[in-house]
Amino acid sequence: MRTKIILFLLLSYFGTCQAQSYEFSYSPKSIDSLENYLTKITNNKINEFGVNQRKKVKEILLERKVSFLKNVKDSTFIFDPTLTGFLQEIVAEIYRSNPQIDTKDFYFLINKSLIPNAACHGNGIFSINLGLFTLIENNDEMAFIICHELAHHILKHTDKTLEEYIKTFSSKVVKQQLNSAFNKKYGRRSAVTLLLKDLNFNFMKRSRSSETQADSLGFTLFKNTKFNQQASLNILKKLELTDGIIFNNPINLKQNFNYKEYPFKDVWIENEDKMFDTTESSNDFTLDKDSLKTHPDIPFRINNILQNYNITATNSNDNKIALIKQKTVDNSIKIFLDTSKLDFALYQLLALHEKNELDQKTFISQVSNLLKKVYLLKEHHVFGKYVGPINSFSEEIYINQIRLFLNNIELKDLKKIGYYFCQKNELISKNDTEFQNAYTFFKGLNKN
Repeated sequence: MRTKIILFLLLSYFGTCQAQSYEFSYSPKSIDSLENYLTKITNNKINEFGVNQRKKVKEILLERKVSFLKNVKDSTFIFDPTLTGFLQEIVAEIYRSNPQIDTKDFYFLINKSLIPNAACHGNGIFSINLGLFTLIENNDEMAFIICHELAHHILKHTDKTLEEYIKTFSSKVVKQQLNSAFNKKYGRRSAVTLLLKDLNFNFMKRSRSSETQADSLGFTLFKNTKFNQQASLNILKKLELTDGIIFNNPINLKQNFNYKEYPFKDVWIENEDKMFDTTESSNDFTLDKDSLKTHPDIPFRINNILQNYNITATNSNDNKIALIKQKTVDNSIKIFLDTSKLDFALYQLLALHEKNELDQKTFISQVSNLLKKVYLLKEHHVFGKYVGPINSFSEEIYINQIRLFLNNIELKDLKKIGYYFCQKNELISKNDTEFQNAYTFFKGLNKN
């Protein structure tokens, strides 16, 4: 118990140190205000349904409200004034150009996920994933994404999905299936659980037709604005290219952790059969939200826009985009470190450094502290809770390589890697307090 408390304090301290240079929060200014808003929009949505449906709708929506609040309290979203301000400027232009939209209960949130994704929750709430900020190259592309999600709301796609779900759930066939499962002499529990899982309502599930409808109405809203219409096609093409592999920028572990005094060992990134404990195909970033990113359909959807609309290309607005991208980079690293997703954090640091998108001092400070954190987790035998083995079926080859590296290096390797990394970069970061703390830590480990 004492070991766990010490480890918690060490990791909490690490997170506190890292947080000093960031302005975003995982909590809204007032959780009570957000809860009151959720209660209001939930009640309004319940009252929109007919009397015959209302009981089941109320049950689902109240459960959804509780789940959404839990997500907020579990730090699913970030509250960053810079990124929020960027979204608000774009949204304001869309509203100004489309006064017919009833926007009084709309609320935009930023999901910390790095999957390029967006969601219309159907009740006035919209979420934009942090990953979309890394993908866009101008305000215009984000504007089309927002118009697309607004279209889902206006077309009541979530309401229609909910109505269809209730109809299916209440059908004679489903009732017979449930009765059959409940009446099983053996395996009743698993049969009922499996059936209910299949019947689980997904607010974000969209058909090709609903995505196409949202593209059409979304483009109609979009062309009313001052934004470059060509951006609608550009962002769809980008989303298609990001399918499957999210972390697709090359990284070079050997280049960054090879020292004359302690050379890089190829065995650190060699796979052993025992590492493959995943028995089925999966992806580290399964998409389960409504999004523009329904890739098998994107070529069809692009063609649909081209056939039905004349695209007028104008100059794109890249106002503040460099600042927005830098903020996104900084935030993504902090998020991974805060959640101890050290494989993703190390990938992000190495990939951004490789592309010269991360300044040298920040890179050195973050990597030295990450190595320290890895050492502490391994020392207390809890590293496996935060970084799993490689997934033999995953397409994320660079993440897998980093997982191999982090899993294969032993404490005796880590104390040397950390020490020589800090020694190599001492002159550059001699005035960085966090770097010096990490360097002192590794010096202590290497006294003997």
